Amino acid sequence: MRASASVLTIFASLLAVPCAAQEAGVALTDAPAAGAAEARFVTWDNDSWFETDRYYTNGIQFSSRTTEDARGDFTRRWTGAACRWLGCGDARFLFSQHSVGQLMVTPSDITIPVPQPFDRPYAGLLYVERSWLFIDQDEQAITTLSAQAGVTGKLSLAEPAQKLFHRIFDRPEPQGWDHQVGNTLAVLVSAERRSAWPSLSGALLGDIRLHTAGHWRLAVGNLMSYAAGGVTFTLGKNLPPVSPAPPGIANRAAPVDTACRLRWIQCTVTLGAEVRGMAYNMFLQGRPWRDDPEVRPRRWVGDLTAGLRMDFPTTRGSDHGPWFAQLRVTRRSGEFRAPVNVPRHTIGSLTLGVEF
Repeated sequence: MRASASVLTIFASLLAVPCAAQEAGVALTDAPAAGAAEARFVTWDNDSWFETDRYYTNGIQFSSRTTEDARGDFTRRWTGAACRWLGCGDARFLFSQHSVGQLMVTPSDITIPVPQPFDRPYAGLLYVERSWLFIDQDEQAITTLSAQAGVTGKLSLAEPAQKLFHRIFDRPEPQGWDHQVGNTLAVLVSAERRSAWPSLSGALLGDIRLHTAGHWRLAVGNLMSYAAGGVTFTLGKNLPPVSPAPPGIANRAAPVDTACRLRWIQCTVTLGAEVRGMAYNMFLQGRPWRDDPEVRPRRWVGDLTAGLRMDFPTTRGSDHGPWFAQLRVTRRSGEFRAPVNVPRHTIGSLTLGVEF
């Protein structure tokens, strides 16, 4: 009980961080400033939907997104300098996002109490993250700058969180958390550029359109370092030329019409692929110069994703906009090498949120 209380206390404290960190001093429960739009949502990742309990097995993230530009002088300087270098110097501010979350990874068999040198190590992360998005003047490209900081090891509370979840739902108790990647402050800074591909976009059927966008991403930190590239196909109505990564079409100029056949639901479908060249991954290789469990990583990892976002316009209230839900499935290639078979892995994701 003390462990579960600690989890709740830490999460309650971290949920207040984005509010306190806003330079404008506006709490999440306050009404947005005139002309500003907000969205709040929670995302839950889990592989148990596909009858597995291994590798990246669970993640939860609470997020708040606002179109109000509340950056302070320091943030404006470094995001401006980064944008000049990345080719988005003339882009306009789109929105910022504040998130807090926890994730955990485990080996294939969590009932083994001894170290498993040929399987993925236990590891957890408790983190806060801030992102700033900028859209080019022609609305053909979006640049995302993100900074994440968190703690790993026992400080991440991944062990008590997983044990509590398994106890509640009568699942096998994890036995190997004594052999997890140890405590450290983990940081990650990333930049992503997502651009519309007009030559592969156009009308499909009636006013349903296909929009294609390519992206690249660079991430550097002691948590992981990698370079990535990919493509996303979006199907729907009234789509912008390019939109941020899921959970939504956040920069649409007009309400998204429905590709579904029911008036009370609006649908947008996304299909994507990404390849990452991994230079370092703490969750696989452990902390440098520490006696952590580790496996030999694969340098190239690929994801295939399929997502369905559903907006519910009839749920609009007097003090909030419509609710939305998004389902996403990710099929990931093997991330490490071992003498035994390392299978591909499938993760399900559910996002629930509301716009203001």
